[in-house]
Amino acid sequence: LANFHRAHAGLLFSSGYAANSGLFAAIAGLGDTLVMDELIHASAVDGARLSKASRQVFPHNDPGELASKLQSARAASPDGAIFVGIESLYSMNGDFAPLAEMAAVCQQYDASLIVDEAHSNGLTGPHGAGSVVAMGLEDSIFARVHTFGKGLGLHGAVVLGSRTLRDYLINFRSEEHTSEL
Repeated sequence: LANFHRAHAGLLFSSGYAANSGLFAAIAGLGDTLVMDELIHASAVDGARLSKASRQVFPHNDPGELASKLQSARAASPDGAIFVGIESLYSMNGDFAPLAEMAAVCQQYDASLIVDEAHSNGLTGPHGAGSVVAMGLEDSIFARVHTFGKGLGLHGAVVLGSRTLRDYLINFRSEEHTSEL
């Protein structure tokens, strides 16, 4: 899967919900910021709520407003990590995100872009590899989530990114839950 989607590594999940919620809950902690498109999947929002990061929402597909949110997030927490969550193709209104513009804005503010490819998987890009691959942006994206239940009619999902990200997700334990062990 990683090779097909032109990524360094991938981690399988039982569902798109588990992939999104697990990824967003695990990557951002106290002092970090999650900035998300207002129309992103509820599973990503649920994951963000589980994290200890501050959260901001920007108007749908608006790179200018994203830049404004990133600037304020960077000023509020200069040393914190910033993660941006968007979808490549939004199912409710059928529009594509301006991926190249969003990636450029994230790069300008040293933010890590996460792209949910649930609705473009199997539909866009070479052999259905997704919008990120179609635009040649693989190296500009921190993580991608491809679900199998939409365009492929299967069960499960994969989070694509670096080997470090995969290993981190495999070994992540929430502090709230480790106290119960």
